[in-house]
Amino acid sequence: MMFSNTNRSLLVQFSEDYAQIHGRIVFPLTIFGILTSVVTIIILNRKNFQTPTNLILQHVAFFDTIVLISFNIYSFYFYILHDPNPFVGQSQFWPRFAIFHSNIGLAAHSIALWLTCLLAIIRYTIISKTQQVSVNSTYVMILIWLVALVMCLLMIPNYLVWSVVSVPAHSLLPKSYSSNSTETVYWVSSATGQSLEKISFGILAICLKISPVIILIIFSILLILSIRHARQIRERLRHNYSSINSSSNIKNEMRTTTMLVLITLCTVFVELPQGLLLVAIGIDKKFFIIYSHLGDFWDLTSISSSFITFVMYCSMSQQFRLEMISLLLPSVCIKKSNLESRQNSLVKKKNLKQNKKQNCSLIIKKATNIPEDL
Repeated sequence: MMFSNTNRSLLVQFSEDYAQIHGRIVFPLTIFGILTSVVTIIILNRKNFQTPTNLILQHVAFFDTIVLISFNIYSFYFYILHDPNPFVGQSQFWPRFAIFHSNIGLAAHSIALWLTCLLAIIRYTIISKTQQVSVNSTYVMILIWLVALVMCLLMIPNYLVWSVVSVPAHSLLPKSYSSNSTETVYWVSSATGQSLEKISFGILAICLKISPVIILIIFSILLILSIRHARQIRERLRHNYSSINSSSNIKNEMRTTTMLVLITLCTVFVELPQGLLLVAIGIDKKFFIIYSHLGDFWDLTSISSSFITFVMYCSMSQQFRLEMISLLLPSVCIKKSNLESRQNSLVKKKNLKQNKKQNCSLIIKKATNIPEDL
């Protein structure tokens, strides 16, 4: 027996109770997430933010926006306009939209997740090298859309599994329709055999859930170890070059590492349990009961993780905060010239510190006016 009747009853009760408030929680969250993602895209598209790594972050925000827009429409219709009951109305349009929502949301979310992996790999490659490494933006753009193409191709089995079917209304809604009713309702059902379903769940679990989580964990650990090693080298060199002050570089690198670690922890919390359950479903379809009853909760965690990076940008990047203020606040409240002077002051301070360290090639980057990463 997979789980007791008591546990199943508790799970069903939780699912039904949470469904009553799910739409009222998710709908405003998606609106906030869409706004923050749009702000992130606009800021990262500005001239002083146009770097290869910020280009990846910009596309992560773009695909997150697609996920949030789809969730926004879905939650508004199925949870706010109607009770949390999937069998609403007789039309085939909304069941078809539910399939579209599932496919487009999962594809866009998977692309954003793998782009985060790409970001971790590129940052580790840059930081782990003792010499300065340049990453071409054109090359990064090709990688971004290659990731998107591969994810869409991997989703093909999932596209084929589900379809809209018509069923007798009384069998699904016995309280609303009598057994003599000839009415039919439309909803989503698997349209193929178990083999394709298992393949679909296997791909979702391994390629779109577990694998990116493992990659993020590995490269975050490697990134931390690489920075610790670089910090030890800098500390040794400081004894030989008393004029070197490497605290600024170390602080910036640790800030980047902290952001990646936080993203990793959030990703592991959201994706790993779902991935393990999908693997279990591929082995035994009975586990789908657990997965389906927790579906609304999975949606909530996925939506929350979509805009948590915005909070990190605001809390950990002064340059991002300044750009956001200049974008959102009217000129009456804050003068743009003041912001620009503060930004120029920050750049001058960084350039001054970098110029002081020009004799130490292992730990110094040349002072430039090129855009910087977050």
